[in-house]
Amino acid sequence: MNSRFMFDLQHYQARDGPGLTLHALPMMQARWDRFTMVEVIGVRTTSELIEKVEESYGLSHEQAARDVEFWALDKQL
Repeated sequence: MNSRFMFDLQHYQARDGPGLTLHALPMMQARWDRFTMVEVIGVRTTSELIEKVEESYGLSHEQAARDVEFWALDKQL
């Protein structure tokens, strides 16, 4: 895996883990500011991130998944 990417895309597309890389955590908290760093560190997969966004922001699963996907694509180098 190239360290420039925030996600291991193979795992991201399969929606299993571990999809998030370590340098993605501060960017994740910056995007979803309702999350504490402790909550962010606990997220290991994209499906966990989608679930957390869905719960914390009161979004539908589809909208939370879109938000996470757009955020992830925007952060790819």
